[in-house]
Amino acid sequence: MAGYICVKCEEEVDINPVEEKVICPNCSHRVLMKARPDDPDRVEAV
Repeated sequence: MAGYICVKCEEEVDINPVEEKVICPNCSHRVLMKARPDDPDRVEAV
């Protein structure tokens, strides 16, 4: 399962988009964004 965030209610949703419908179980909105890590890896430019 992957973490997604609903665009409408901003709740974090755990779904598997391959096996389940891409829909928020809280508000039934169909637009979800993939959750990003709080601290992404940074690469220093050379």
